[in-house]
Amino acid sequence: MSVWHILIQVTLISSTFLISSSQGAVAPKKRCQSPAVAPHRIEKVIAECQDEIKLAILQEALDDLEESTALLTARKKRQIFSDDERRIAGCLLQCVYRKVRAVDESGLPTREGLVRLYAEGVREHGYYLATDEASQQCLQLAHQHRLRSEPSGKQSCDLAYDIFECISNKISEYCSGSD
Repeated sequence: MSVWHILIQVTLISSTFLISSSQGAVAPKKRCQSPAVAPHRIEKVIAECQDEIKLAILQEALDDLEESTALLTARKKRQIFSDDERRIAGCLLQCVYRKVRAVDESGLPTREGLVRLYAEGVREHGYYLATDEASQQCLQLAHQHRLRSEPSGKQSCDLAYDIFECISNKISEYCSGSD
């Protein structure tokens, strides 16, 4: 799989919170409305993080090429979202969390930081509450997972992705429900 293909996938993943979570169906009044776009500052941070990850991926690709060109030519096209792609997306998210100071001293995202990040510029109280509750629940799950597993350098990227996915799903569930 090409480095550019992976970067495109990361860009698509990082843009998921830029898109409204509407399902297209007409439903009863929703509890809250997800913002249609992310704040400009977050878009800028995402672009910076994407550039950092691009450089890291390119360096890794060059290193791999030196080690084994046969391995690179034998790769087949991706059929599903791979663990590596998921990890790259998680590393992008962890970079964003770090750059907007949404992590504690150990690198784990904080509830306050996540709420500030995901609810920035949102004036709707229901969305803010959903973000706060989702952040609390997802961080509790991440903390439990972290206690059960062996620490590794890849763990922060994996946890960042899991937290993002968890929060996105919970906000979507809450906001798409009716009063």
